[in-house]
Amino acid sequence: MNTEDFQFFVRVADLGSISKAAKEANISVSVASQRIQRLEQNLQLRLFHRTTRKLTLTDEGAKLLEHGKVWIHDFLSLNESLKLKDQALSGTLRISTSATFGAKVLTEVIAKFSLLHPELKIYVDMNDQNIDLIQNGMDLAIRIGKLKSSSLIARLLTPNQRLLCASPTYIEHYGEPQTLSELRSHRCILQQHENGLTDHWDFVDAKGDRQQITVHGYFTSNSGEGIRQAALNGLGISNHSIWHVTDDLKTGKLVQVLKEYQVEPTAIYAVLPNREFVPPKVQQLLNYLTDYFQNDYLKQIIQ
Repeated sequence: MNTEDFQFFVRVADLGSISKAAKEANISVSVASQRIQRLEQNLQLRLFHRTTRKLTLTDEGAKLLEHGKVWIHDFLSLNESLKLKDQALSGTLRISTSATFGAKVLTEVIAKFSLLHPELKIYVDMNDQNIDLIQNGMDLAIRIGKLKSSSLIARLLTPNQRLLCASPTYIEHYGEPQTLSELRSHRCILQQHENGLTDHWDFVDAKGDRQQITVHGYFTSNSGEGIRQAALNGLGISNHSIWHVTDDLKTGKLVQVLKEYQVEPTAIYAVLPNREFVPPKVQQLLNYLTDYFQNDYLKQIIQ
């Protein structure tokens, strides 16, 4: 089967018109019709009902379109991977990440990757609210936390350790909680997510048992960096990924509280659109990120 004919069939079906697809492809309507007829002959299927005023898919054509789009995408991606395996990366790589993680961690990692591939253009969307990867044409996203079930493909890069901290100023004014029960009466800094307010924090003990504590506060933000700044200014106890506040802990601007209680960790994931074969530029970045998070990330956090 001619893959170009199949791709043209997809465009005709999407546009609902052979003439529109022909104009888009810069070919005559007669040539366009010949492509569809040739595909039908090769498949021994009738793909369209044709009248002088309307073009509609047959049941077989609709089924072929539904499953064939995935097949042709995977086939072309695999073909591209095989052709470009040993060639320099080029084109544009579009990445999505949270604003805080992007500025604090990911930009430096992506910069090092970019220096290895000078012909590759990279666009990084930094947004604390998760965007739709397919709708926004993203090749890959780095996401932190519990992922929703979806058609996207997620690869675990590393666990994401979390802790509670506060500024010395806050502790001086309000004291330091000694138990999880005491935490309920403290001023905590809350985060507003796209799915609602996070007003409960989860902990795990040495046995792995989970305990959830409802917390209260007078400052809320939808920005991780906004929460960090509020903590630095003494507005309350905050719940952070360790990578976000490690420098503040080293300098004493923030102090870890309730050290003996382990905040339940989350995870850092690379998320891809739902496709079996990915372009070489995406695969190479994914390999690079996997190597970084398995070998260098924790060393930098612990230093």
